[in-house]
Amino acid sequence: MNSNSNNKTFSIMNEQNAEFLKERLFYLGFGDKLNAKLEKNMKAGKEQFQIPFRGEFSKGDKKDLVDYQVDFSKSKQGDMYFVNKYQATLKNEDAEKEKSQTFYINKGNGVTAKEAYNMLDGRAVNKKLMDREDNPYQAWLQINFKEKEDNGNHKLNRYHTAYGFDLEKSLSKHPIKELADPEQKAAVMKNLEKGNLQQVTFQREGKDEKMYLEANPKDRNVIVYDSAMKKQFQGVKEHKGESTDQKQKSEKNEMSEEPEGKKSKGRKMSV
Repeated sequence: MNSNSNNKTFSIMNEQNAEFLKERLFYLGFGDKLNAKLEKNMKAGKEQFQIPFRGEFSKGDKKDLVDYQVDFSKSKQGDMYFVNKYQATLKNEDAEKEKSQTFYINKGNGVTAKEAYNMLDGRAVNKKLMDREDNPYQAWLQINFKEKEDNGNHKLNRYHTAYGFDLEKSLSKHPIKELADPEQKAAVMKNLEKGNLQQVTFQREGKDEKMYLEANPKDRNVIVYDSAMKKQFQGVKEHKGESTDQKQKSEKNEMSEEPEGKKSKGRKMSV
């Protein structure tokens, strides 16, 4: 095969690789805003490179800013590039109060840019994860800002299905207008599972009130804020008829990195 054929083959492979990465970035919530810089760095043949991105998110009447650094690297076995991880930093006027976390991407899947913001802002997200044997399971993820891993990342609390948080049941305890419509109810639940602050309408004493909800798997309830984002209600933590010692033991097991019975010595998924 002559050099022209080699260049043509490399160009086609490079283009296919770029399109695949663009799809991954779109899925992760970065849209097409990184595409031009992605192509430029790939054409330059860099072994590794980072692309910065700034996201802006509404929170009530204010805006929050998040700076992202998305990491790409070339395979050691060829010219294929991969997106491996990204760092997200929730900005603050006081730099010492900024919060950062690195989110890892496994087989193209991981926490999205908006979910990363929600987690840095203290909320939990519900994700489909894979255990060490590549078996899927669902868990709520929440950043533990009080503890760090050896790599400097904050630890993640995982609340599995066995932990007992029932989002639908928790919502039913409040006079939420949207729950009467199946489509609106599904949308409310989906947004809360993504870690969003969800606006809803409370119907009380014949009046409609605008409220915001936050899923709170740790205490097995939802947190309610008024239109000014002032906390109005946080239900009492629900237990399952266990003694204090049983509760502590149960919660330790149910918050472990993987569900009981699925642990092995192999690789696990990181987020």
